[in-house]
Formats: sequence, C-alpha cells, structure tokens
Amino acid sequence: MDILSKILVSIVIVLLLAEITKRVNPLLGGILAGLPLGAGLSVYFVSASAGIEFVTKGIPWAIAGVASSILFCLGYLMTGKSERFKSNLLNTLVSSLSGICSFFIFALIIRQLQLNIWTACAIFIFIYLINIFAVNKIPGIKKGGTSSKASSFAILLLRGAVVGIIITIITGIATLVGARWTGILSSFPSTLFPLLLVLQYEEGNKLYPGVIYGFSYSAITLVIFYISCLLLLPRLGLNLGFIAIYAISFLFIYFFNRLLNSVRSKSNADKAQNDLCAK
Repeated sequence: MDILSKILVSIVIVLLLAEITKRVNPLLGGILAGLPLGAGLSVYFVSASAGIEFVTKGIPWAIAGVASSILFCLGYLMTGKSERFKSNLLNTLVSSLSGICSFFIFALIIRQLQLNIWTACAIFIFIYLINIFAVNKIPGIKKGGTSSKASSFAILLLRGAVVGIIITIITGIATLVGARWTGILSSFPSTLFPLLLVLQYEEGNKLYPGVIYGFSYSAITLVIFYISCLLLLPRLGLNLGFIAIYAISFLFIYFFNRLLNSVRSKSNADKAQNDLCAK
C-alpha cells in the first residue's frame, strides 16, 4: 500500500505539471518543475521510514545534488538540440543517457566531498550561474508555445508511473546507501525527467527546451526547500514541518517568478527602445 500511494501521488503531480506545460506555456512548466515535487515526496517518505535525523544529515549533499540536476538538464538539452538522429525516439534515448551520465558523474564527485550547508550552497550557486549563462547563449530556447496534441491516457499514466518508480527506488534503498547518497538521489529530477521524455518524443525540439530554460532559473527553489527541511523538520516534526516547508517553497517561487517576469519585461522594453533608436 505504501508503494501504491507513492505512485498514485506521483501520477497526479506529473499529470498536472505536464498539462500546464503543454496547454499553457513550457516556461511556466519549467518554473513549476522547480517546486519540490519529486524531491518533496522523496524526503517525506524517507523521513517517515528512516527518521528526520537521517534525512537532515544528507541535506548538504542534497543541495549540492541540485547542481547535478541542473547539469542533467544541460546535458539533456545540449545532446537533444543537436538532433543527431531523424527519429525522435533515438534523440530522446540519447538525450536521456547524456542527462543521466551528467547527473551521476557530478554526483560521484560531490559524494566524496565533506560538505556543510555553506560549501554546498557555494557549489550550487557556482553551477547555477554558469548554467544560466550557458542556456541564455542557446538560440531559440526561450520560445514558448503550446501543443495541439492531446496525450493519451496511457502516456499520462506512464509519466506518473516513472516518477513513482524512481521515488520508490530512492526511498527503498535509502538506509542501504547512506545519508549522502539519499540526499543526492532525492534531488534527481524525477518529475522533470519523464516530462522531458514525453515532450521530446511527441514534439521534438518544440517544447522541452523551454521547460529546461524555466527550470534553470527555478531550481533555486529546491535549495530553499532543503534549507527549510534542515531548519524546520527537527523543530516542527514531519507533517506540520512539511506544511510550513511547502508554504515557504510556494511563496518563494511565486515572488521569484514575479521578479523574473519584471526583469524580462524591462529587458524586452529596453531592447524595443534600442531597436527603435537604431531605426
């Protein structure tokens, strides 16, 4: 029943995220992917089974692990944009392999480091800023758009099932691999990954680059989530702590998104003014 509940909750979350991405805007989908969806489920279930103290020990590696998730997306994007194969299926498989390798190569490095909250945040910020610079140099990635294709019910269930399986594996092996690996694995983009898979397979390069672009900015919300877990779970307990943590995460991403929109609007206005002056 525990495994079934993880899969069902995961399916609901991914269905909502996927439809927002396809029907509203890929950038919004990517920004919402920065919410602690898969990470939140992983931390909650591990805390319930292994204890809050076990989870908090791995928080520094979880924060550094968010940098691994960013590199996962960058590796996925750079490989997928090359379109080496005519088949969407092959492009999707190669992109997935590139993303997974990027994640675990960096994860193996940070697993060996002695981290605290400050060094972990420094690692994240360094990778975060480099990635922001990189994705803004890729042409066409900022474009939005919607899809006219309706995903079949089977595809929708598959998205959620993949997330549920990933989270079940993470929570199942937590006590076997230790706090460091548990923290790192909790940051794996378990809700974002199946979304990218389906979007690339169904739409090619039309939608998923925008999702990655949005996540490149909103990934910082995951760091806020992990820091909140470290500070609040030992004090408030699991259930009340998670209510407070999710409230903080939602408020942060709301105001962060408003700030990004304000910056983008000003940038577009300045560009339009410069273009007008040039004419």
